[in-house]
Amino acid sequence: MKRPVVDISDCTRCAGCYDMYPELFELNDVGYVATVERDCYPEDEVDDAIKHCPQDCIIWEDV
Repeated sequence: MKRPVVDISDCTRCAGCYDMYPELFELNDVGYVATVERDCYPEDEVDDAIKHCPQDCIIWEDV
């Protein structure tokens, strides 16, 4: 299985991924984007978020 991961060191907190897919991404207590815990992640939606991330800080990680 793989899951999306947000590299917060590169994240500018634009929240574009969260706005597009709030079921996949959330804003944590300090305003950074984090991945919502799920059993599986829809590849098309995550790939779309990756494509639209202006900082290229979302990646797939093997779990």
